[in-house]
Amino acid sequence: SARIIGKEAAAMRTWPFIVILFSSVASMSNDELVAYREKAKAMFYHAYDSYVRYAYPSDELRPLSCSGQNTWGNYSLSLIDAMDTLIVVGNYSEFRRVYDLVSKIDFDIDKNASVFETNIRVIGGLLSAHLLSYKIPGLPLDADWPCDGILLRKAINVADRLLPGLSISTQI
Repeated sequence: SARIIGKEAAAMRTWPFIVILFSSVASMSNDELVAYREKAKAMFYHAYDSYVRYAYPSDELRPLSCSGQNTWGNYSLSLIDAMDTLIVVGNYSEFRRVYDLVSKIDFDIDKNASVFETNIRVIGGLLSAHLLSYKIPGLPLDADWPCDGILLRKAINVADRLLPGLSISTQI
């Protein structure tokens, strides 16, 4: 008999969870879905508003001291990471404000940064915000969008800076 290993086995273990999740969502009433959506939105704003009030322009909020902390490179990591969520929750005016701030961030800095955190939160945040930015009324998109744009160029810039971190003896 054939053995299932690696990614295939992991995918098979994930399927029951996905089926249960979607069957649970499918059985919810519209009122329940709206209630969960509003609860998720309130949780996002609790975290986001606290970051903006107490921690910006630092990378992260230290919730117990209500202060900012630069842990991953000192480039407003949480702000970048929240851009796509601002679009998803429909807060286009705040997205535009953040878009203007992020457009001015210069990643040409000499800092130690977590390759993992920078990859998922900065590059991922910039890419997803870039791909969702067409939803923002009046936001000028580059003529070659989605193949060009300030957020995409910034994501590429950061990715290029991370490449040396992936070329080490461990062959990550």
